[in-house]
Amino acid sequence: MRCSVTTESRQKAYVLTHHWVPNFGANLQALGTRRLLEARGYDVKFVDFRPRALVEKYNRSIPEAQRKAHADFVDEYLPQTALVEDQAGFERLVRDAAADLFVTGSDAVFRLDQASSRADLVFPNPYWLTGIPDGPGAEPMKVALAPSAMGVNLSRMDATAREGMARALRSMDGLSVRDSWTSGQIRRIAPDVRTEIIPDPVFSLRKLIRETRREQPAEAPYVIVNTQQIMDRSWIERFSRLAEAEGYRTLSIPTPEGQIDAGAISTADLPIAPMDWLKLLARSSGYVGVRFHPVVVALSAGLPVVSLDLYHGSPLTVRRSKTWLIMKEFGLTKACHGHRWHRWLSPEKVWTQIQGQRDQAAQKTEVVDRLAQTIENYLDRVLQVGSP
Repeated sequence: MRCSVTTESRQKAYVLTHHWVPNFGANLQALGTRRLLEARGYDVKFVDFRPRALVEKYNRSIPEAQRKAHADFVDEYLPQTALVEDQAGFERLVRDAAADLFVTGSDAVFRLDQASSRADLVFPNPYWLTGIPDGPGAEPMKVALAPSAMGVNLSRMDATAREGMARALRSMDGLSVRDSWTSGQIRRIAPDVRTEIIPDPVFSLRKLIRETRREQPAEAPYVIVNTQQIMDRSWIERFSRLAEAEGYRTLSIPTPEGQIDAGAISTADLPIAPMDWLKLLARSSGYVGVRFHPVVVALSAGLPVVSLDLYHGSPLTVRRSKTWLIMKEFGLTKACHGHRWHRWLSPEKVWTQIQGQRDQAAQKTEVVDRLAQTIENYLDRVLQVGSP
């Protein structure tokens, strides 16, 4: 018998996602998931799955002070289990400390790499919810909450891995994915398995984002630029002059690695806490940049967005791009520029696209509310919230 939850009881949920990595969006989507599950009666812990090689990678690439800013966020907002470094460690954890619900996602937790030996890129790994015992009582539920393969062709994995993935997918009580690419890959691996597409849990933070914008307005309007140096100083300076001529300054927010866009009127400095990063975006007057979660936060605030997308290069590859797919929901694919076209993209065109969205806040709010409701409806149905 599968577990279901009523609003009168609190059961234990384990979440497997990239909650701890020094990445603003990864931290915030985990917070969104925690809030969603707690609202449905669960006590939530994040399985502290940290492959040693991945930890070492971030130790090399992210400044120590910035890593600490992310770690402090995790300590404050994301309760964790004991450390797990691989599949064997996960299986020991769930044998010793069972849970009623296991959730995988969101983020690119279904991404695999046959050429890698890293514990999160091989199959099986904890993100696929394998190795979970049935337990002495009710069988725990297993739910996928908007995981993504992030453009990886899972159907080209070896036969043993494909068969294992198919078994793992069939064992899930709810199977949603974040994008149509991942859904298509699952159809190839397990044609009999039904998936549904739901958006990133950061959309569920829309009320927090809007409250931040309303209650802590910016003293002067600014547009955020974060091109990760794809655009050179002269491009950023020209864009900044266009913005300044219409009463806006430009603000370059660094990536966790410390990349900034030289030529902006102002620059934020590391370390930046994830909540402060959210506030900088929510209080802004628009976003121009490359990463996915800044786009989600800006759209959630009803802001103009122009994406310099790194996930697609031509019309043939747009459906591999999580950014293009979400911009499509808002009718903004013309403002989502594939990487092959960045060199020909002028500051004037980008500024025109930003200003052309100034009257679209109400429409964006409507779309965001619909997307967030999709997440909530999925969880209510799969978790049987309110069922006896």
